[in-house]
Amino acid sequence: MVKERMSGAAGVRRATGAHPHTVDPVRQEAPVPDWPARDLPPSTGPIPVEQVPLDPRAIARASLDAARNVSLWWTSSGIVVATVVALVVGTRAGAFVLAGVVLVCAVLRAVLPSPGPVAITVRARALDVAVLVLLGAGLTVLAQILPR
Repeated sequence: MVKERMSGAAGVRRATGAHPHTVDPVRQEAPVPDWPARDLPPSTGPIPVEQVPLDPRAIARASLDAARNVSLWWTSSGIVVATVVALVVGTRAGAFVLAGVVLVCAVLRAVLPSPGPVAITVRARALDVAVLVLLGAGLTVLAQILPR
């Protein structure tokens, strides 16, 4: 059998912090910084929107407000009307109605002031208008080749 040391301090040494500025566990003193406060860069003003931390409560409130936004209702209604027309009249007519809805959205995005309707504002105005016009034109071309 192996004999063990009976001393209570055998192999025990004082723990040191991993970083030189950590609090000493025995003395409980606050760390002293290496640099003086005057070397810190001055504040340049308010924080830009892109750098502000996200607040989950603000995001939740914004999502609830989005349900009351009229542009979402108009866009959704146009899609529902296009779907009903496709089911009742025919696929070709429904595709034309959907192309019309997309082209109207492109015109609204181009004409209305910034930031624009929430439902159709995704990126820069020119890019949104270009994507919506190409989508509307593509739907129109595809509706032309659909059988009646």
